[in-house]
Amino acid sequence: MKELFAAAGAHKAATAVVVAGVIAGGGVVHAATDNSTTATVAKVVDGDTIDVRYDGETYRVRLLNVDTPESVDPEKPVECLGSEASEWLKQRLPAGTEVSLERDQDTLDDYGRELAAVFVGDNLISAEIARAGLGVAMSVGANTKYLRPVQTAQAEAEAVGRGMYSNEVECTVPAQIEQLQAAATDAIQQAPAPAAALAAFDGQAAELAAVAGTAKALLGVLDGDIDALPLLAHGADRVAFFRSQVTAVQSRLDKATAANSTARAARNRQLEAEARRAAEEAARRAAGEAARKAAEEAAREAAEEAAERAAAAPAAPRSSTSGGSSSRSSGSSSTPRTAAPSRSSGGSDSGPSTYTGCRSYAPGGKTWTPIPC
Repeated sequence: MKELFAAAGAHKAATAVVVAGVIAGGGVVHAATDNSTTATVAKVVDGDTIDVRYDGETYRVRLLNVDTPESVDPEKPVECLGSEASEWLKQRLPAGTEVSLERDQDTLDDYGRELAAVFVGDNLISAEIARAGLGVAMSVGANTKYLRPVQTAQAEAEAVGRGMYSNEVECTVPAQIEQLQAAATDAIQQAPAPAAALAAFDGQAAELAAVAGTAKALLGVLDGDIDALPLLAHGADRVAFFRSQVTAVQSRLDKATAANSTARAARNRQLEAEARRAAEEAARRAAGEAARKAAEEAAREAAEEAAERAAAAPAAPRSSTSGGSSSRSSGSSSTPRTAAPSRSSGGSDSGPSTYTGCRSYAPGGKTWTPIPC
């Protein structure tokens, strides 16, 4: 998933267009006061600090009544739009630009920098920065003389969604809220089909967890210092609204996570049942195959045993006449038939022959022929 807390340097090029577009126009009508100082810009330090030269010396000046995102503090990360604010001021006040410095009640800050409202002609630079959406109105101590025009310019930027109020600059709070909502919707809509593989359910669980982590991190930002950037730009009521949006996303993610877990458990039970049925069918088939092979083996052994018994049986004797030789009817090559034995009244066979082997009786049963057993 796309990282929602991108570094300020990776912002869209559209920011630079917005920055350049608000330089011209919208200035504050102003007449220089008697205590103003004319100076020349030596360099821009960051979005709200410049070095100027006058009276043969170089002085560091902190612009009155505007605060821009941090970009040069070695102890802090570059804040959202910090680099853009610095670049904007470099374009607006290139080295050699003549400016007027006007003071309020306090003339130095805790770092020894001069505190002054900086004008180019009648245009208050602090207000122009705020109008670009790259700075917010603020005051330190009793220095409020130039605060109102900066507040008005900030309201203009917020109304049109410029700079830190834009949904198109990835690092701004409104953009992060919008991206979070879109990511949550996408992850929730990717719910696997009921018959999907377990890996699909696990994948969605991971995606939902990632979005939930982003929501938690963003909620941490919204729970930060309301008097510092980025929350200073939005005010308490707007920040409270942002929190409600994030918590609503978290609720949706929790429900989707629970539904995914339930669906996965159901699918797992289904797969286990299918596996059991497949195993039972395989066992049944294996048992049937084993029985078939056993029957075939038993039949084969029985056939071999019968063949062995037949081979081991004695040859049947031939029937003979009283003279010891077989009698044949004249002109016939067949074995002579013997008259079937008569049955006495006592139930025993009687007849001229004593042959007890196997016989083949002629039709009528009166004669027979010896046959091998």
